[in-house]
Amino acid sequence: MIHSRATWPAWLLAAGLAGCSEGVGPEPGPPPPAAPVVQVAGGGGQKGVAGSELPVAIAVRVTQNGVVAASRPVTWEVASGDPTIVAATGTDGAGLATARVRLGSATVQTIRARVDGGSADIAIGAVPAGQDPVLVGEVGIPPTYGIHDTYVRDGIAFVCAWNAGVIIYDVGDGRRGGSPSFPVEISRLITADNGVPGGPAVHNAWWFHNPVSNEKRYLFIGQEGPASLFSTASGDLHVIDVSDLANPREVATLTIPGAGIHNFWMNEATQTLYAAYYNAGVVALDVSGTLSGNLTSRIKAQRAIGGAGNTFTWGVMLAGGSLWANDIVSGFWRLDPVTLQPIAGGNNVPERWGSDLWVTGTHGYSGTWGGTARGGTGFGDAIKIWSLAGGGPTLVDSLKIPNIRTVSDLEVSDDGNLLVVTTERLGGAGLYVYGLTDPAKPNLLGFRAVSTGLHTGTLARIGGRLYVFAAKNPTDPALQVYDITR
Repeated sequence: MIHSRATWPAWLLAAGLAGCSEGVGPEPGPPPPAAPVVQVAGGGGQKGVAGSELPVAIAVRVTQNGVVAASRPVTWEVASGDPTIVAATGTDGAGLATARVRLGSATVQTIRARVDGGSADIAIGAVPAGQDPVLVGEVGIPPTYGIHDTYVRDGIAFVCAWNAGVIIYDVGDGRRGGSPSFPVEISRLITADNGVPGGPAVHNAWWFHNPVSNEKRYLFIGQEGPASLFSTASGDLHVIDVSDLANPREVATLTIPGAGIHNFWMNEATQTLYAAYYNAGVVALDVSGTLSGNLTSRIKAQRAIGGAGNTFTWGVMLAGGSLWANDIVSGFWRLDPVTLQPIAGGNNVPERWGSDLWVTGTHGYSGTWGGTARGGTGFGDAIKIWSLAGGGPTLVDSLKIPNIRTVSDLEVSDDGNLLVVTTERLGGAGLYVYGLTDPAKPNLLGFRAVSTGLHTGTLARIGGRLYVFAAKNPTDPALQVYDITR
């Protein structure tokens, strides 16, 4: 029986066999493509503080029929737990796709990457806040010494990278999509060396927010040149116009012959910069209005606080209506913020050299180094704890940290609950976090060992979390970011 086309079965029409003579079908086509193969290429197995972003993006590589699958969309989804996908990509020319992830609260969490019929699961996990500091981000710094201080404000980080200049990063400002885990460079500038041997030597920074003009125009840079401890130093103050953060430019300088600048502090209300100038002591500088050229005429006061031969000032800080200074040689001082005249303190740490300082409420904290050089016994330097009640400072305790050689930086959190300390050299080097339930007796809450030490560290609260931006030196220098939220 011969069927007309109208009576051919639907399955036969669909198969393409209807109308073929002698029962012979069309030539067979190529086999259907195999499902894509999705493989984990990086970032798996990471752990971090609950609520923080992972320091390394997770990544997958996609191939199909043994060939890289380039420019393919990738679906990223939560397979278990409660993480959040912050940003994600499809595959690039090498078949690689990445995703940035913020951890939820679950101990074990899983992200799934899907491409058509292929998929891969990437396991990650969270630890509770309040344990040891967690490294959440790291950026390599050119080894032209490495990194000294970092100044962080309004989600912008100014990294002082010695002869590589100042490097400006978005770490939460939003303009470049950066975060503490993924700093994104905005720009960089190598300041003039002004004839100082050793080059620009960018050491520290302060971004001035002028309350009178409402400008955020000027970044002050300290240059640390060669020095002979206790006698001579070199290095200038450099002023950078950062009204356009993408195009910074140098506009002014201050030179004090025979002396070199170190750390400084700003009284923004009075538009006064206080600078520790090593053997020149403390300098107060008028920074109001427009700044250009040589700033010598703007010096308001200058004082070698310990006297000739007994002054080599490390740092200053304004707090409680007084200016506080820590001098490498002559110890911890309280000064009049207008005249810079010493009011109290001084010559009060005979066994060690002084370093950084922080003052909050009725207590102050100062760092030390070189204990053995000044007659101290054994390895380990100390945090000096000062009472400021009654005008102080009065030493109330000396908290020794074993197996280190330098307490380099210290800072108290904005809520007054934590004292954060960076240390260098020997097996105890790293990051220490102390509780200040009793400000006179800090108790150790957490520690993160860093074999090469952390030269400096500063605190910044970004997105409701508390971070330490720290300088890892000297080998493999890097900006390291730690989450210490509690």
